[in-house]
Amino acid sequence: TPPKVFLTDLKLFNKSVIPGEKSILKNPIDETKEIILSHDQNNISLEFIALHYSNPSKNKYAYKLENYDNEWRDVGNQHVAFYPNLPPGEYLFHVKAANSNGVWNEEGATLKIIVNPPWWKTTLAYITYLLLLIAAAFAIDRYFRHRLVEKERERNRAKELEQAKEIEKAYHSLEQTHEALKATQTQLIQSEKMASLGELTAGIAHEIQNPLNFVNNFSEVNKEMLEELKAERLKPVAERDEQTESEIIEDVITNSEKINHHGKRADAIVKGMLQHSRSSSAIKEPTDINALADEYLRLSYHGLRAKNKSFNAILNTDYDETIGNINITPQDVGRVLLNLYNNAFYAVNEKTLSAVSTPTEVKYEPTVSVSTKKVNNHVEIKVSDNGNGIPQKALDKIFQPFFTTKPTGQGTGLGLSLSYDIIKAHGGEIKVETKEGEGTEFIINLPILFA
Repeated sequence: TPPKVFLTDLKLFNKSVIPGEKSILKNPIDETKEIILSHDQNNISLEFIALHYSNPSKNKYAYKLENYDNEWRDVGNQHVAFYPNLPPGEYLFHVKAANSNGVWNEEGATLKIIVNPPWWKTTLAYITYLLLLIAAAFAIDRYFRHRLVEKERERNRAKELEQAKEIEKAYHSLEQTHEALKATQTQLIQSEKMASLGELTAGIAHEIQNPLNFVNNFSEVNKEMLEELKAERLKPVAERDEQTESEIIEDVITNSEKINHHGKRADAIVKGMLQHSRSSSAIKEPTDINALADEYLRLSYHGLRAKNKSFNAILNTDYDETIGNINITPQDVGRVLLNLYNNAFYAVNEKTLSAVSTPTEVKYEPTVSVSTKKVNNHVEIKVSDNGNGIPQKALDKIFQPFFTTKPTGQGTGLGLSLSYDIIKAHGGEIKVETKEGEGTEFIINLPILFA
């Protein structure tokens, strides 16, 4: 008796398709006779099984995709068929099976698969192309006719200009005006460059001036306190106030910690500017972007956990395993990812603290999600969080140097600016989408340059 053959699962990009009203499967796969896919759903795999219990491990399978395979594929006891990058068209998937005695069920199971072409390859699109070609030919013909008429008019005008001295003088005057305009334009460009340089310099001076003011102020206060302590120590032992001395010492220690904090902040600003201004000499190399993204995600999370043991967050990852290696500078791209991860964890931590201070009925779960996806000739990396989001009025300035939404002393405002420059240097782009109160998502697009 030949075995009965059934289809058991349909996967798109290695993910099982769940039947439903909005799914491409309205019914379970074994009850489906036909599926219709779009052009970007062309990475499919089909699983099947043969029901025969005499010696099921010896069952054999063979399958064929008509209009794609030239002959049957004999796959032994494997029961999965994989078709990546299936071109648009109509196909009939046919699978048959044999029991351990070699008795085949030739009828097997079948599934009609239709992969629709993209809109730009449809009949309507080709008609549109033809109409556009005709319109372009007509426009070009009209342009050259118009140009011919203009040339003839210019010849007549040139003859009239040669006979008129006044027009000749006007022409020379026009030349002088043109030269003056060019000189003015050069001056304007130079002025704009100097204004941009002045604005950047002012920003650097302002950012460094704040921590330096704190350092100077606390240093002067420490000096006054130490002089007061010195005066107290010069008094006779009976008149000295040990409590006052202890308080002065504690205040000096506190002020020294603040001096150290603001000194480190100034150092961070300088280091950030040096990173911002230096040109990367690192060589691009083939890199597994999924491994890089996951490595820096764990590094950022455990770094925050080391500082704050009570912090916890849900980490969601969705990596496209079909990407492979891409040519990038891993240290620079890793710096960008680390900066985005740190910002995301900072955002969910701030929302966690506000949720603790103002409890609600809805339990807040801090979540950071990372995904990679191959889109045409680019890799798309998304880093999202469910924090408080970024105010709309700040979005236009988010990639500017020294701009930050964090409280004073908690950020240099150079991380996103540096990230923007690194991604641009790789020929990609970085953008942000946010909703206040719901979260933020940064999207990086990097070109795929295989070695």
